[in-house]
Amino acid sequence: MLFILTLGSCSSGRISSRAPVELEQAWASDNTFKTPESALYDPQRNVIYVSNINNNTKTSKDGDGFISKLSPTGEVQELYWVSGLNNPHGLALHNNVLYVADMDEVVAISTQSGGVLGRYKADRARMLNGVAADDNGNIYVTDTEEDRIYVLRNGRISPWIDKTKASRPNGISIRGNRMLVAFSGSGEVMLLDPETKRFSEWIDGVKAADGIDAVGDGSYLASSWNGEIFHIDERNRKWSLLNTTDQNMNTADIHYAAQPGLLLVPTFKDNRVVAYRLRER
Repeated sequence: MLFILTLGSCSSGRISSRAPVELEQAWASDNTFKTPESALYDPQRNVIYVSNINNNTKTSKDGDGFISKLSPTGEVQELYWVSGLNNPHGLALHNNVLYVADMDEVVAISTQSGGVLGRYKADRARMLNGVAADDNGNIYVTDTEEDRIYVLRNGRISPWIDKTKASRPNGISIRGNRMLVAFSGSGEVMLLDPETKRFSEWIDGVKAADGIDAVGDGSYLASSWNGEIFHIDERNRKWSLLNTTDQNMNTADIHYAAQPGLLLVPTFKDNRVVAYRLRER
């Protein structure tokens, strides 16, 4: 009995080399996308939106970026659903509106018609990237180049945090009052208190950290843009589930869609979206 208790105590304090879950590929789209950066499932319309950067012009606006519509089984329904964007990155949904981070502005698109409802210019922004919506419809957007987070509220966008604690904020996730920010510069994912705007440590060791999303059971999935997916459980223990770095297959701004049970992974240079199922071992 003493041996069993001791073993249990030791096991609770260290990370097992074996992840409690694994990824199984469900499907992969064809490679007709043009530098896909983010994918987001819309449960109301049973469709996946994909942002396409196309030519990655970081300083000039070329207007060749677009949003695609993809079926939940991986068929491209409409490649150029919304055109005329520049370098569209992160996506968020709230009340039938798709919010897109596009260089120095947030573009609001009707999910019903595909029409552009508004463009909100963020003062001094250089690379708007991750987007997340809270329950009240506030839209939070990271600026990777300027280490800043903006908020779009009541039709106006303004700096919310002017200087983040770590470098190059990228992905952002909000579930209730729990906010997480992934930093591609430092490889950290940090907790951010929406009330006090204070950061606190959560996990590190995610090189080129990009996307972060909740699974729904208290755990999260995080991506390294280089091509790696991590699982973080409710005790903040981290495991690598997938590594496609050697295949030159990036894992950009991921999204976990609970309803079909799919992890959506835009592969950036590989020009596809790959969907995985999360399975218990």
